[in-house]
This record gives sequence, C-alpha cells and structure tokens, in this order.
Amino acid sequence: MSGMSASLGANGARQAALLIDADNFSDPQAIDAAWAELNAYAGRVSVCRAYGAGPRLEWLQSVWRYLGTRTFPNLPLQKNTTDAALIADAVALHFQQGIRLFAIASGDADFAPLAVRLREWGCEVWCFSMEGIVFRDADAYYDRVKCFPAPVFTPVPVTPAPLRPVVPSARGGNADAGAATAEPPAYRAAAAPLSASPMFDAGLPDEVARILNAVPGLRERPQQLCHVVPVLQRHGFFDKRITRSTAFLARHAAYFELSPAHKPTLLAFRAPPSLQDAVPDEPAPAIAAGVASVSPEDAQALQRILAAFATWLPDTVRQLSMMDTLLQEGGVQIGSKPLHELFGAYPDYFKLLPATGPAMKVRLLKKPEGFALAC
Repeated sequence: MSGMSASLGANGARQAALLIDADNFSDPQAIDAAWAELNAYAGRVSVCRAYGAGPRLEWLQSVWRYLGTRTFPNLPLQKNTTDAALIADAVALHFQQGIRLFAIASGDADFAPLAVRLREWGCEVWCFSMEGIVFRDADAYYDRVKCFPAPVFTPVPVTPAPLRPVVPSARGGNADAGAATAEPPAYRAAAAPLSASPMFDAGLPDEVARILNAVPGLRERPQQLCHVVPVLQRHGFFDKRITRSTAFLARHAAYFELSPAHKPTLLAFRAPPSLQDAVPDEPAPAIAAGVASVSPEDAQALQRILAAFATWLPDTVRQLSMMDTLLQEGGVQIGSKPLHELFGAYPDYFKLLPATGPAMKVRLLKKPEGFALAC
C-alpha cells in the first residue's frame, strides 16, 4: 500500500507493471483507462505487456501501439498458455527489475495465487476487470480491485451489401481493407432491448427467448461473454453473488454454446434443427465470372472464413496455429476438425504449407469477387 517501499525510476516515480490477459480483458476503452489510472497513481508505467491468442492481440494492435505495449502470443500448443506466461513474467519482473507495483488486467481467479505471493514479497497488486466477470472475493487477494462498466456490444442489424470490386491503391493491395480494420470494430450501445423475433422465439423456452431479446446480437453471431454477462445481470436473469454466469448458461446448453471449453470467452446461440428448418436459406454469394464455382453451402462457408480475415491479402501466408480464435468469432464452425482440413477443402483459394509433412501455414491464393462481408 502507500507505506510499502517501492523501486523508483529515474524521475522518482514508482516503477509499475501492467500485465494484461487479453483473452479476458479486451475492451479497448477499458485497457486505455486502466493504463491511465495506473500511470496517474505511480507516475510511470514502466512495463506494459499483453498476453493472449495471436488473433486477439492482432485485433487490438492499435491499442498496443498507442500504449507502447509488448505483446506475447500463446505458444503454438493445444493448451492455452496465457496464464503461465503472465505469471512467469511477473515473478521475473519483481526479482530481476525490482518492480513492486503490479496491475493484473484480468478477472480470472487463476491469478489469485500470483497476487497472494507477490504481496507476500512486499509488492502492491491491483486487479483491473470488467463488471460481471471478476471472480468472487477478489478484494481479499488484491490490494485494489477496479471494475470497468462493460458496454452493451450489439452489432447494428444491417443487411450485408455485396463487396465492391477491389481497387488497388497507389501502394498496391486493397485500399479499403486496411481502413476497415485499422482500428478495433466499433459497436453501438443499445439504449433498450430490441423486440423479440417471432420466427426464432416460436417453440423456444421462455427464458431462452428472453435472453435472445436482451442480447439480440446472439441471433446473428457469437458474442463476447464479458459483454453478454453484464446485460443478463441487468435484466435480472441471475445474481452473480449466488450463481456463476457459466452455471446459469449451462442450464440451456441445448441452445447456447460456450467456447473454448476451458475459460470460455464466447457465447453462441445454436438454434434447434426444427427452427433452422423454418429459416429460409439465404442465397449464396454471387461469384464473379472466371472464378471457380462452388456449391451454395461451400460459398457461404468460404465467405465466413474470408470475412474473419478481412485484411488477408492474396499471396500472403498466415500461421494455422494463430487463426482459430478469429474463425470462431467469425461464426465459422470448426468443431474437432483440424484447421488444415478446413482450408484444404478449398484448394482453389488456399494452399497449405509446407507441401509435404504436417501443415503449419496457409497461403491465400485469391479472393472471390462479389462476396458479401459477413462482419
């Protein structure tokens, strides 16, 4: 606390470290506010680091650039390595650089043992989180807990327009693609719940229909769990002091899917087959002349893949191990299928690398013109 000794920087300011779990704490405004609050208190944020899945870190790259943040993507393993990397760095920063003021930007209880140990070593430890997702009794483990209000992230309902023909810029490439994704996506905060959709709500349990009415964006695509939970709490679906959000949603596992299974961050609505049959099929995106034709189902799947990587330019390569998060957020159904099988199903558009041995990368060969962006 204020009486604790702390290492000082060149200007007499306390050296402070802000360590961000980007898989749990990913709202751009909250990240900026957390950095500003710690900087005002300590006089200097000498270390700012972010940990998480590669696609998530890439999505927030404008925030990291603005705050001078070093990013540490997960190792290319099946298991999430965010927590272990953050914990290892915190211990090293204390013993190697003498930092004694830490702020952990995550509401995950997995960091509680780290906070306890750092405090035993004489450090002051803060927690930044979003309302509704910080673990219970966090105040007992941290010197200070600050929760930021979560906006209601509801995508504005629009009918996707056909993709305009690509016009190369003076520097080459797609002039529109970079502008469309240079900053994190903007969302509109809903002033009031939208009306229910009779087509979807017919035949649904009453509570499921009310959840969809409170978070209408779930009908369109998966939503960030940290943004959905505060909305459900405000509508009185559950009390976080009594019921965990994941336990509440598990009651409706037939309709809502949490992913990933370990430390879920996304919530998706899965309409029962009877309702899916009632929804008229959308026409497949038109494919320009000269481009290999695909079936309507494959055309829609290909559209979702390309929409998940709006800035992916032809003849450029991406790591397969860094693509799963953005695919899931884009509504692409991966399931247990390896990613190389997903891209291998479209040899006219993707090439797996290397040509022999296990696939590690994928090259985009071309983008079909006339596809509507499903973002």
